[in-house]
Formats: sequence, structure tokens, C-alpha cells
Amino acid sequence: MTIALPSNTATSLGVQQLTSAFSPTFSYLRILRNLIIPMPEGHTVPTARVDAVLVCETGVYLFEIKAWRNAFIYRKKSDQSPPRWFLRLHGGKSAREVKDPAWQGGRKTSQLRSLLSDELRLQYFVLLPCEGVELEGVMPAAVITQQDLPYIARLVRNNGRLARSYPLLDDQAIDRTVERLLQIQGKLTIEDHLRNCRERSHQLAEAAVAAAAPAWAASNAMGLQ
Repeated sequence: MTIALPSNTATSLGVQQLTSAFSPTFSYLRILRNLIIPMPEGHTVPTARVDAVLVCETGVYLFEIKAWRNAFIYRKKSDQSPPRWFLRLHGGKSAREVKDPAWQGGRKTSQLRSLLSDELRLQYFVLLPCEGVELEGVMPAAVITQQDLPYIARLVRNNGRLARSYPLLDDQAIDRTVERLLQIQGKLTIEDHLRNCRERSHQLAEAAVAAAAPAWAASNAMGLQ
């Protein structure tokens, strides 16, 4: 039993679920898949991928889609450091640490917020679309499963219409927002982003080797004396 689906499969599943959940609630919406955005200068990876962006009457909603399945998902919190996230396969005893998806979604949201109009509502969620996922303990409200999607669709509709903190978008405004997102992406492709990620991994591996080299050299030098 595997603990994760292939990333592309999970993204496709998540987009299908988003369409099914939000279409009955909103008469018109657009969904972009695998939007690549430039990150600020000096960022460790110069691009970021947003798995799904949903644009509807009440604003723009980003979804970080995780492929985890058949697993308990939990966090360990500490006063001195950010929460650490773990997966434990059903029936298993050992756990695997994973990157904090809420943090990943948050930094992408912050970057897009700096590139989009202040009049747009912008919110992110971490979507776990696969079967067999169980959340242990108290999770951030932004972390949701397939079962939560119909409720989330109604919630963002009601909050957007009642609060009116941001103007509602008609069909033309939704299309203009999608065009703006595509302008931000420009000529960036998913291949560009994957290459950037590989280069960063290579840099980290080289740094680890370099850090270990002095200790190795020193131990050999002592042995020759």
C-alpha cells in the first residue's frame, strides 16, 4: 500500500473534485492548473507552482494539492520552532516527516498578493483529495479533505456576499483575473519550475558534501601523522 499517488494524478483528482463542489454554488468559475509564478529575487527557488487556482464571484482561491493517501496526518508543535508534519501509513508504526503544506501555500499566496490587485479576495487551502486520509489532532482551518469541499464552496460564497470586504466579480471580471494570472506566469512552464527545483536540490547536495569534506580530510590527516 503506497502512501502517496503520483503528483499529476492527485492534481487531476483534486481539480475534478473542485469542479464538482464549486459548480453547483457558482454560476461561472474558472480553474487554472499548475500555475507557475515568479518568486521574489533571492528566493531559494526562483519559481513556485500553484497546483490549482479557482477564480469565481467572490475572489481567487489557491489550492495546494497533496497526494497523500491511506495515512494519518499529524503535527508536532513546539514553542521554539514551527510545527513539524508527519505521515503514518494505516497499520504502520513508523512515520515520515513531510514539508509543512500550510507554509508552502502561505508563501505562494503572499507572493501572488503582491502581484494582484488589492481589491481581489485571495485565500489558500491545502486540499487532500485522496482516499484513506485521516487528520489527527487540531489542524489549521485551511487544511481540508474532499468531504469538506461542498461546505467550503458555500462558505466562501456566503462570506463573500455578506461581508462585502471585496467587490464581487462578474463573468468578465473573472476572465480578466484569469488573464492577469496568465500574464504573471508569462512564458514560465512547469518544466522550468522542475528544472529550478532540481538545481536547488543539486546545490543542497553539493553543500552537504562540502560541509562533510573538512571532517573527512582532518581524520585522514591525523591518521597519516
